[in-house]
Amino acid sequence: MIVTKVFLCFVVVLLSALKVFGVEENGTKPSFTGFGFEIIMAKLEFLQYKLIEMESAMKEDRETIEQKLCFTSGLNLRSVLFPSCKKNPSKRSGKYFIQPTENDEPFLGYCEQTAFGGGWLVFQHRYDGSVDFYRNWTEYRNGFGSVDGEIWLGLQHLHQITSERKHELLVELKDFEGNYKYARYSEFEIGSEAEQYSLKKLGSYTGTAGDSLTYHKGMKFTTKDRDNDESRSMNGAEKYEGAWWYKEFHLSNLNGRYKNAWDFKSMFWYNYKLKSIGLAYSRMLIRET
Repeated sequence: MIVTKVFLCFVVVLLSALKVFGVEENGTKPSFTGFGFEIIMAKLEFLQYKLIEMESAMKEDRETIEQKLCFTSGLNLRSVLFPSCKKNPSKRSGKYFIQPTENDEPFLGYCEQTAFGGGWLVFQHRYDGSVDFYRNWTEYRNGFGSVDGEIWLGLQHLHQITSERKHELLVELKDFEGNYKYARYSEFEIGSEAEQYSLKKLGSYTGTAGDSLTYHKGMKFTTKDRDNDESRSMNGAEKYEGAWWYKEFHLSNLNGRYKNAWDFKSMFWYNYKLKSIGLAYSRMLIRET
């Protein structure tokens, strides 16, 4: 907002200067059309772009400072830490610090506080393909992306959270025509790294998207550099350019390529349309039960 005001003030001053200095001796005003005018407008557009870039950088710096203040100040830190999104009293969706137990390191997560009664923690979110999800084991273990953008929260966080207390799973999907469907599972637990972050528990299904995850129950997580699927001839993550609880085949691939195409490499949920057609939107959330 401040940067925008500065830009507008600059434009006003520039136009005023053109008005003052653009008067010729005979009292007539020169025309600012043509090539000269185009140069001025091009410079203004470039200046606006740079100011927007500065505003974005300032926003990121502000968020970083806010996070550091929470952890370094002598204020009541526990007042901003929640064991889960469900135990967060706020009804506003947004970024919050989560600490499942006193022994766990707090992390910044996104709490969905309105959909399906609220209390959901987002651990996967894709909607524009801006983040590459074809990544290695370490990145999937630690997490990547942005809390308020496309994100994979991290397998280690998922294990810590779901192994401490019982959780349910919600999968939200949209196709490129804007149609919305969901899949909900009554229980969800991820194993430890020693267990290769297996899909350890998956409860009963309800929803409108169809069940395309139960087939993968019990499978270990596979990435392009960690082959844990049941196929002897290939690495599923390499073949389908994603990372998932691949079996010998797969009925879902929500960490696959972001593309509007009929392709087993795409981000798809087979029972959504009974085809491996790429989806436009995917969001995976867990909630303490």
